[in-house]
Amino acid sequence: MSNLLSNPHIGNKQGLRSKFFGHPWQPARFEIPLSPAEVRAAMQRYAQGHALERNELPEAAAVWDEKSFKKVKDIFTCGGGVYVVKGKLAEVLSRFDLGDGGLIPFSIFKADLETPYPGEFFLLNFGCIKNSLLPEQCEDAQKFFVDKISGLQVWKVNQLRPEGEVVVSSRALVGPDLWFEEAVHYRIFVSDALAQALIEIGMGEVFKLKRCQIA
Repeated sequence: MSNLLSNPHIGNKQGLRSKFFGHPWQPARFEIPLSPAEVRAAMQRYAQGHALERNELPEAAAVWDEKSFKKVKDIFTCGGGVYVVKGKLAEVLSRFDLGDGGLIPFSIFKADLETPYPGEFFLLNFGCIKNSLLPEQCEDAQKFFVDKISGLQVWKVNQLRPEGEVVVSSRALVGPDLWFEEAVHYRIFVSDALAQALIEIGMGEVFKLKRCQIA
């Protein structure tokens, strides 16, 4: 299980501005402005693991503060929460099943908004939601809220123990290597193979990985 979504070191003062389809460039400043309503709705679905259409994701980004942007690792955010990957991480993710989403080539420009910034960049579009959590076997699972549309009980998990507290069924082993659990709040799950590949390239701490049990 990954606590990537809550990693405070990703998306903090990157010197990057974004543009969404049909909207002007965000201002060149560290404070992220309030996005239009349809963008916020898309970002909420993104954070729940739904695959977005290309026109719902950021159209492009531009570096306005070179000093800050050069500090970013192989994963960073743009547009208020969409992950962009590059380098070794992009190469690793390309070898795994990411569901209905996947990696999408992404344009990043220099401050003039026209000159391509050196390197290859990819949007990480999520796209798999599984239902394998066994909350009755999780020692630290806490009821969080009931989804008004589906009636599903959503849980907060792994609040206290370092790892091994979350238990999922064998259904977790079927399908994509990166997914969300529909009954788990704000967590990403990855297969053991993907987890080991992330650790090998030094991204284990960035993804904040914790082992789960399979019943």
